[in-house]
Amino acid sequence: MPVYLRAAGYKVYFWSNEQGEPVHFHVTKGAPDKNDTKIWVLSNGSFRVAHNKGRILERDLSRIFSVMQNYSLDFINFWKTYHGGDARFYE
Repeated sequence: MPVYLRAAGYKVYFWSNEQGEPVHFHVTKGAPDKNDTKIWVLSNGSFRVAHNKGRILERDLSRIFSVMQNYSLDFINFWKTYHGGDARFYE
């Protein structure tokens, strides 16, 4: 489970076995769990909430999106490097 970023008590990560899925990240405040909030990274560099099962407050999600917006290209490259160059997008 590669953790990409830690900010304001949250971890931004993806599971190591998600190579077949479009680029996305999960967000958690505690230990990673299958029900953490999942965010798609779109081909234009923006984000879409796939689900918010982690029940992260909207204001916290906005802050996380702001931080991740600054690093979206770096995150995509991190994803590609981890998954052997493979990256596709939700849309």
